[in-house]
Amino acid sequence: MIGSRVLGAALLVGGGIAAIALAVAAPRILRAARPFVRESLKRGMGAYARARAAAAEFAEDVEDLVAEVQAELTRERPAPAPDEPPAKEAKSAKPSART
Repeated sequence: MIGSRVLGAALLVGGGIAAIALAVAAPRILRAARPFVRESLKRGMGAYARARAAAAEFAEDVEDLVAEVQAELTRERPAPAPDEPPAKEAKSAKPSART
């Protein structure tokens, strides 16, 4: 029982010392890491810009492809004769629910 109290007190004191040391050292660590962080942010922003441009180009290519396919489909579909009504779609093969 006494051993666990001593261990708990030692951990509490050690944690307090670590927190104080971190608070004192944090400004120095941040100053030293600032160039690295800036360079990392520059690279990340550049990669984001390149990925965004690539995604925009891909979307444009897909839109062009869809437009081409739609144009082909309208060319292949025969136009109805002026005096004929447009063809109706086939009815569903499912039986009616009113049986």
